[in-house]
Amino acid sequence: MKKSISAGSRLFDGVNNLWLLLVLIATLYPFLHVAAVSLSDPFTVLQNKVTFYPIGLDLNSYQTVLENPALWTSYRNTIVYTVSGTLINLVLTTLMAYALSKPKLYARKTLTMMVIFTMFFQGGMIPSYLVVNELGIMNSMWAVILPYAVSTWNLMIMRTFFQGFPQELEEAAVMDGGNPYQILLRIVVPLSKPIMATMALFYSVWHWNSYMLPLLYLNEKVKYPLQILLQQILISGETSFAQANANIDSAQLIIGTSIKYATIMVAILPIILIYPFVQKYFVKGAMMGSIKG
Repeated sequence: MKKSISAGSRLFDGVNNLWLLLVLIATLYPFLHVAAVSLSDPFTVLQNKVTFYPIGLDLNSYQTVLENPALWTSYRNTIVYTVSGTLINLVLTTLMAYALSKPKLYARKTLTMMVIFTMFFQGGMIPSYLVVNELGIMNSMWAVILPYAVSTWNLMIMRTFFQGFPQELEEAAVMDGGNPYQILLRIVVPLSKPIMATMALFYSVWHWNSYMLPLLYLNEKVKYPLQILLQQILISGETSFAQANANIDSAQLIIGTSIKYATIMVAILPIILIYPFVQKYFVKGAMMGSIKG
């Protein structure tokens, strides 16, 4: 027999669904608006006619953006930083999380507390800058990647996941003569696709959107990632797409606005396209890594 649902439960579900719908609209509308403006005729944008769907389809902004060599240089840098940084993050996080998940590890609780301490207390910008400068990695990709080689939050999630890993499999591997590295690489990692995909998504999104570290540590424009180029377009208004000078006319300003929105879309499109492929692992990995304490 079906259980009757009380009026209070129905009211709670209705309010909850309404709230989630409002959150969805607030989250989705800015993206739809940016996409609509980038695809619309520039003069309709000036007249504030564009909301969440394009008016007067115009792809000239995307053509202008994609023809600019600075965009492709920044794209290449961002891809290099994201791929290299994510690989380093996964390797270091996996090694440390696997070690901290073992009850027999010497001073395990002390090491865990030291790691958690860094989640709440950090040296700050100036000490971090001095460390990077003393290491001699200023104005290089390592200055963008190494300062956040391990995320404490992600480390704790992965450690919790490894704590729930079946011990029987590892014990069987030990009986067959496997050492800890072989067990980790040949048994644990292949069976940990959900948490690996989740961590890869977290780290890759962070690297793709990284802005502060490149701004602090990179001095040459040829090494700038996509987010720095985007900042220059949106804030300074001085880009190679549109010449900002005293003689610029209103038509150029209108086109420049469309180009800004088109650049935003080009910058976020790769992450949007990748996300659906790892979504099936995302919820499972995050939940399995957050059950135990």
